[in-house]
Amino acid sequence: MFSKFQGRELTLEESNSYVGVPLEGLLGKLFGKENEDEAITIFRNRYKEVCFEKTFLIKGAKELLLLLKDEKKSLSVATNKTGSISRKLLEHLGISEFFGCVYGVFDGLEGKPSPEMIDKIVEKTAIPKTSTILIGDSPIDIMTAKNAGIHICSVASGNHTFEELEKYNPDYLYTAISELSLANTYCGDKND
Repeated sequence: MFSKFQGRELTLEESNSYVGVPLEGLLGKLFGKENEDEAITIFRNRYKEVCFEKTFLIKGAKELLLLLKDEKKSLSVATNKTGSISRKLLEHLGISEFFGCVYGVFDGLEGKPSPEMIDKIVEKTAIPKTSTILIGDSPIDIMTAKNAGIHICSVASGNHTFEELEKYNPDYLYTAISELSLANTYCGDKND
């Protein structure tokens, strides 16, 4: 996209700053509203080509999922990735069986930071918002949780530092996902 519309390559630092942000709106700002649809098509076509080879589990993620499953927690996914691709990625990573609901863009719901995906998960699982917590690694996740009226456990294991995430005032903040496995509270009351 950057090569086509700006005649340059995207730096890794720039790329990291865009992770988790909905394509709609972002690409219009970057390349002009008139180029947004074409830029989205270019991105999604390229992502389909590389997503399975470039996506891997964060260290400690599988262990946390196993622990939460043993604790009988209900787990779901709300992502700004395309829902259909996300479900395939979860299968590819061998973790799809952990999640009851998986929602992404093109599933008829607004992307994050809109609370729509969270609201749909709460509706489908019948788990009250007071017992729902979002675990995420970006400012968008923090904004989403706040917009949905649920707690947020932020983990600096992605493209955002502990200090960056701290500025958004998450309810809980960890430096690595493996720390959640060690916490007795799993970011909240053990009974939630």
